[in-house]
Amino acid sequence: MKKVFFDTNILVNWLISTNSCHEDSATLIKRCLQGKIKGYVSSHSLTDVFYITRKHFSVDDRKSFLSLIIDRFNIIPEYANMFSAVIHDPNNKDLEDGLQIQCAEKEHVDYLVTENLKDFLGSRVKVLSAQSAVSELR
Repeated sequence: MKKVFFDTNILVNWLISTNSCHEDSATLIKRCLQGKIKGYVSSHSLTDVFYITRKHFSVDDRKSFLSLIIDRFNIIPEYANMFSAVIHDPNNKDLEDGLQIQCAEKEHVDYLVTENLKDFLGSRVKVLSAQSAVSELR
């Protein structure tokens, strides 16, 4: 079974049906929930998703979504050494993206799925868009 790390934007795209890539994101998350893909997310993605989706969903709906993710995905915590690695890397311009890469590399996942491909050029994990991941992970 393939191990797939999901960037925050994939989770948000899954929840908000008007977002671009909603269908592809939904397909990937569904495959995780069905046990066809082993899904991974960073712990900070949970707080980000809760905040980003506040205008679209009630608190109870957002808590339900996060409960589902917590129960069915592997949640990767961030540690001080990961923050340090990101902030001391002169090639890294974005803390959040750098932490996503650190989490994906720490868990030795097969793929990192994001819609911001250009922000993950430094990743040692293969980076795919949601659309490419749907095709590759059939």
